[in-house]
Amino acid sequence: MAGIDTPAGYTRLERVRTGTDADVYQAWDERAGRWAMLRLFHRFVSGRAEEAAFATHVAAWVGLRRNTSIVPVRSGGITATGRPWLALDRVEGRLLAEMLRDDPPSPADAVDLVIRLADALAWAHALRPPMVHGPIRTEHVIVDPSGVPLLTDFATPRPAGAPTPTPSGDVTELAALLFRALTGNSWPGRGEPDDLVVASWPGLTGLFDEVLTPVPAIESMAIFATRLRQVRHAADAAVPIPAAPPGETTPASPTETHKPTGYGGRRPLSMLSFMALLRRHR
Repeated sequence: MAGIDTPAGYTRLERVRTGTDADVYQAWDERAGRWAMLRLFHRFVSGRAEEAAFATHVAAWVGLRRNTSIVPVRSGGITATGRPWLALDRVEGRLLAEMLRDDPPSPADAVDLVIRLADALAWAHALRPPMVHGPIRTEHVIVDPSGVPLLTDFATPRPAGAPTPTPSGDVTELAALLFRALTGNSWPGRGEPDDLVVASWPGLTGLFDEVLTPVPAIESMAIFATRLRQVRHAADAAVPIPAAPPGETTPASPTETHKPTGYGGRRPLSMLSFMALLRRHR
């Protein structure tokens, strides 16, 4: 596939996936003599102002390659018909979506993976201008052969008046990705079975209560990364609990086992459980 709607200098295009914002192709970079991944956006830019905004973001995207947990962007531009494009390094590895489906990581590895992504996003948010990812899906994470996760597909400039991704939105998105990696389900999950899996990590239920809400209490990715490290360290100090086999649940961590309190000797529902319950009875 080559023609007027593809960037000059790239040949042997093969589409590898279609996304909401763009199609992704494997392509041969004739100038560099290597394979690249082309992200060809669906929308068209209109006017010099949008062209300038996209050029500014291309420069910022190229700067992101300094972080080893972000897939490097090498170049970008606009096709002859007005479609923005980006050329990224082709990274060897597997999409997190494929891993969760075929060979899920251990709970500890999942937490470590998300901590690394949180560090990368905290770094990106601290740039000037801040680089915000936007919706974070499992297909936006590539895990290389050594187990290092790399984030790709950062948000593009939005037309005037369109909603703009925010750093606090990235916090919520990454927390939801962790919930899925641990439970195998999208938030809010299956209710009590998933709540028990989350509760096996000391402090994680409370952290999810703070960020998986319409008005998150934590808006900083750096703070989220710090809190997640505290959860990880607390789990290291506790008795290890194996992941639950499919169809089974994992008991609560011994460090969180205590005499039930509250009305009738029942433990009060966490906000995570309460919101999931409301969702099921709507």
